[in-house]
Amino acid sequence: MRLVETIADQGAVLLASDDIVIPPRALSTMLMIGERGDVTAANIASSLDQPHQLATQRIGVLMELGLVTKRPHAADSRRKVLVLTEKGQDQYNRMIAMLGEIRAAMDALYDELGCNLAGMATEAVRSLKARPLIERIGGNGSE
Repeated sequence: MRLVETIADQGAVLLASDDIVIPPRALSTMLMIGERGDVTAANIASSLDQPHQLATQRIGVLMELGLVTKRPHAADSRRKVLVLTEKGQDQYNRMIAMLGEIRAAMDALYDELGCNLAGMATEAVRSLKARPLIERIGGNGSE
């Protein structure tokens, strides 16, 4: 958690240095809306493996910042899709450029550490989903 907090805090400073107002924890949400278009809160929650409430909160923040708006779905007027506003498109473009720089900096960090932290974290999650801790310590009788 300390690593996540450190990256988020430093990311916020980095984004602000380029006048990007997107909160670091909403970057993946903004990325999905910008890349896919016509995406719903449920799509975001499912794709990012987040609780629907968390996705909705992050969307709410982006809407409050004037970056995202809702409009009726083309095929189903009961559903609302998320789209970038003009300000949101500008912020999205800035974010994409900054993400390239962040990716290069993180790659350099991984080289420095001799380990791809993001890859290892993804692998750890996959392994724990395949074999939860309770199985690993024999708490349910299986070993």
